[in-house]
Amino acid sequence: MSDTSSRLLLALLAAFLVACEGATGPAGAPGRDGNDGSDGLPGKDASATCLSCHATAKMDVKYDEYHLSKHFTGTTSLNRNTKYCARCHTDQGFREITGAGTFVVNNDIPNATRITCGTCHKHSGFDFAVDTNTQILRTTSPVFLNYNRNLTATDFGKINNLCVTCHQIRGVTAERYTDSLGVIRTFNQLPFFPFPATKDDNAPVNYQVGQSFSVHDGNQSNLFKGINAYEYTGQTYTRTWQHSANSCTTCHMNTYDPIRKVGGHTLIPNQVACESCHDGARISTIQEAIDLKRIELGELLTARKVFRKSTNSSGVVSYSAVQTHDFYGRLFATTASTTLYATALVSANTVSPTTGLVVYGNTVTMATDANWATRIGRPWKYGELGAAYNYGYINSELSKGVHNPVYAMQVLQRSIDWLNANP
Repeated sequence: MSDTSSRLLLALLAAFLVACEGATGPAGAPGRDGNDGSDGLPGKDASATCLSCHATAKMDVKYDEYHLSKHFTGTTSLNRNTKYCARCHTDQGFREITGAGTFVVNNDIPNATRITCGTCHKHSGFDFAVDTNTQILRTTSPVFLNYNRNLTATDFGKINNLCVTCHQIRGVTAERYTDSLGVIRTFNQLPFFPFPATKDDNAPVNYQVGQSFSVHDGNQSNLFKGINAYEYTGQTYTRTWQHSANSCTTCHMNTYDPIRKVGGHTLIPNQVACESCHDGARISTIQEAIDLKRIELGELLTARKVFRKSTNSSGVVSYSAVQTHDFYGRLFATTASTTLYATALVSANTVSPTTGLVVYGNTVTMATDANWATRIGRPWKYGELGAAYNYGYINSELSKGVHNPVYAMQVLQRSIDWLNANP
């Protein structure tokens, strides 16, 4: 068919279609407005629903509160971007472990960003009529505790599970070390915790250079639930107390006070909101009593040469544990000696200035022992290790025991009693 014939055929078809359709009729009456939910029928006004949380004025308030919190001020420095620390100190790390269900992130995150709104909050859908905390929080699932790669999840309660994902005892943070001959080896001196289910409090235990029983300022959840302190054989402990049914947010996100800058998303408890039951003096009295008990334990451990006591230039007293054995397991002497001991690990976990990645550069240092006068000259007893751990469990928890004062006082007192009964 020629091009002329083709064009003629198309013109005839177009005319035919117009003839079939007929003339355009008049416009119909306006249709009924769609439902917005106000009449009880399905549907929501999306703008109004979103703005109930996301209006600029409301978001500005939340951001101002957040900038006062440690979630803003205490996260994403370079040395916290390692695959062990990024899980809780960076936005990307937290999203990765909660999304993938892992204990640590796959790799260091040198360009990570700090914890922000999207770290803890998400929307899994837009069914605003039925959304609950499960839909708007990053996770509410029971927690597989990190410190011992525990394969049994512990349920701290819905919103608490979000907090406990990070606010728990820290796990291993070292990979390799360089020995005294310059050979790079795998670091295998794991932390003591968790303690064995059955233990002899009087059994000997070496505390070598490179070992740790630190809880890393993160065991708020453990104290709140009344678990994971060193508990002596034959002793009973009270797990629950008056506020055990509360959630973390009951105190840490209570009413915001714009004058004192506490409450809300600052995560700093607004104590005025607690004073219908507790006046400030009562809370302080509880903390002071627990802190005095902590110091009593520190003094007992110092007298046994399990701890070393020191005072800084500001007059602040601190206690630190004294190793019984060097890195290679040799017992430190209690007299001056020319013997070279593996006295320390130095240059741990530095950050490369060129790549931003962490260099796991723990290096064994050989030296004469300058601290021989403070050495105990024997392995610790397991009960002494437990008492030293319990000191750190309370000291590093940061609330001075107020997260569970009953359990905190028992943990300290049982340690003191055991030391006095087992000289």
